Amino acid sequence: MKQSVLILTQLEQLKALSDPLRVKILHLLIENSYSGQQLSQLLDVPRQKIHYHLKDLEKNNLIYLVSESKKRNMTEKLYRAVARSFIPAKDLLPYQTIQGESGKIMTLTAIDRTKERALEAPDDAFITDSEDPKEWDKVASQLEVQTTEEKFRHWVTKYQALLEELQEMTDKGENSKWYYVSTFGFQMKAPFFKANEDEEDEHG
Repeated sequence: MKQSVLILTQLEQLKALSDPLRVKILHLLIENSYSGQQLSQLLDVPRQKIHYHLKDLEKNNLIYLVSESKKRNMTEKLYRAVARSFIPAKDLLPYQTIQGESGKIMTLTAIDRTKERALEAPDDAFITDSEDPKEWDKVASQLEVQTTEEKFRHWVTKYQALLEELQEMTDKGENSKWYYVSTFGFQMKAPFFKANEDEEDEHG
């Protein structure tokens, strides 16, 4: 993988990420290199349809050809995503509808991948031997907060720094384990926990 973040500068790139199947393909290629045949089996989608979307993703410089080899009179091409994440440039701000649609699809696909990781995780990944959350080796939380956009952005900056710190803690020793971290935070139309909060205010 060439880079951690790709800044999308072309409208066609943004449009490419407005298709749910292309985004699913891209997420798989972020994680590993796959051929069209392998993606067809993983997604249960006809190979011809997969190849069509691979061509579009490659044309828009979102994936690249890793290797090419001959197998049983067929050419097998392995592809990989060019980055781990994709962010629209400020120049694409006028296309807010497309940007919002592609961003939502990318988020929903990432949530699906998180669900799959959780289902595949070992049972002991969710066992705690302490009643104190500060001593847990897992994170599972939901939070709704009302604040200003400026303050939320400031918090996101600090959180990103914390994620970078976690990545720098890589330890390949014999006692090390693999951990998966998936984070989502976005503006809401209305809170879902509001009824409970109102009840607390009344009885507080």
